[in-house]
Amino acid sequence: MYAAHEQQPEQPRPLPVEIADRLRSMIIHDEIAPGTRLQERTFAARLDVSRTPLRDATKILAREGLVVLTPNHGAQVVEFSPGEIKEMLLVYSELDGLAGRLACEHATDADIDKVAALVEEIDRAVARGDRRAYFTANQAFHLAIVTAARNATLADAHRILNLRLYRTRYLAIMDLENWTEQAAEHPKLLDVLRARDGDAMEAMVKQHMLRAWE
Repeated sequence: MYAAHEQQPEQPRPLPVEIADRLRSMIIHDEIAPGTRLQERTFAARLDVSRTPLRDATKILAREGLVVLTPNHGAQVVEFSPGEIKEMLLVYSELDGLAGRLACEHATDADIDKVAALVEEIDRAVARGDRRAYFTANQAFHLAIVTAARNATLADAHRILNLRLYRTRYLAIMDLENWTEQAAEHPKLLDVLRARDGDAMEAMVKQHMLRAWE
């Protein structure tokens, strides 16, 4: 007889969700340029899917602010203006700073260990001169702090802005001359998190984020 708590097999993810994941990755890694129309016939063939789930996938991306849907024209990848990007970055840095403050209050030892492991991953990427690996580890570092903040409202707002700014931040790291200096700030952030100094953490995280855009 099977135990009542026996783990059930994972349910397959809906096809539109999987297609949205693929399109999202292509958009944020600049494989699909801003302003590109996602013509159904072209992208259905490119992704080897039918047009109906593709259409549903674009609706998911529209809710995330990555594409806009226009009657009779379909979906088009959003092209943010410099002013819009500046506004989003300002709010994003404030959210990151608040996450740092709250993480100092709520992070468990396991949370801090995870952040420490990501600092080591960042260091390894820098040692290899691997910007893409650094960006991935840096992204995980900041998301780990957001998770440790234990604030669902903050996490939701941060997730949306993170998606909209991902491409901008990714391309900036690929082009940033002082990226190793930015990377060197992470151990200091970890030290402040371990000390649970919320004021210092909030200020340092905000400065860390904004310095990348000076």
